[in-house]
Amino acid sequence: MDHNLYLIHYSPKNLPCGSRIFPSSIRQYFANNYPHPLFHNHYPDGRSIYRNRGAPFQFKVINDEVCILAINQGVDFARSFQWPNIMRISLARNRTAIELELKSKTEKEATFREVDMRCYRSISPYIALNQHKQKAYLSLPAYERRKLIEKGIADHVLTAAKWSGITVNHWIATNLIQVRTRIPIRIKHGLFFVPFEVVFECNTEIPDYIGIGKFVSRGYGTVVKYG
Repeated sequence: MDHNLYLIHYSPKNLPCGSRIFPSSIRQYFANNYPHPLFHNHYPDGRSIYRNRGAPFQFKVINDEVCILAINQGVDFARSFQWPNIMRISLARNRTAIELELKSKTEKEATFREVDMRCYRSISPYIALNQHKQKAYLSLPAYERRKLIEKGIADHVLTAAKWSGITVNHWIATNLIQVRTRIPIRIKHGLFFVPFEVVFECNTEIPDYIGIGKFVSRGYGTVVKYG
């Protein structure tokens, strides 16, 4: 079996009540401690390492559990990399130091094969629209907004398959069951995006914990099977 996903799971040992772990802290830990370009997402000369290929790693925090998903070209590196048994990081706001313990490493296969309609939901904010489409979205009536998000999901599933090294030969059909708009998220200074929480059906097998949409390397758009 040709695995094209590799999931690394860390669990906090001493997370203070009311504190949160942010994916950015995990990304920063590896960028600061390991000089490999795959963790920095660019080569020393500044060129993007994943232009048109997708980021080799997606850093996620799900219910205070840390998941690092290696995709396609990141899998071979993830197999050979000596993942630390203990990570010591500072929480973003109060700088409290916590320890994360390595729990598991699991290889998976993403096929994106055609299946009967299955239900999925986002478990982290789904950023579906770029800034241009975001402005247009706000001027549309409710029905057209739903259709725009529905089409965006299909496009993003196709992109996730491409980044996983899979060529999809069937038409990706989606049916948006529920969509909720959340408060805008600041990605960086002066750059805000409207995130969504979605439940949808799709005729394509989407692997659990893969990200769809924008900024998936930062943990956004993570989806799992639902129901």
